[in-house]
Amino acid sequence: MQIDKVNITDCIVVVGLVAALIMTIFYNLNELSMSIASGLLGYIGGNVKSAMQVKGEEKR
Repeated sequence: MQIDKVNITDCIVVVGLVAALIMTIFYNLNELSMSIASGLLGYIGGNVKSAMQVKGEEKR
């Protein structure tokens, strides 16, 4: 099992978006919370996809 290095900028972005999502849920801003949640999922999905492509190129 190999542990990859943690990307600091990705962690900061994810923590910030999660904090904003929690605040919007707390203040009952439904539309904004849906937008932040979809942006968070898209950001995480894009990073995972790009990381998988980079790993695939390194193995070749």
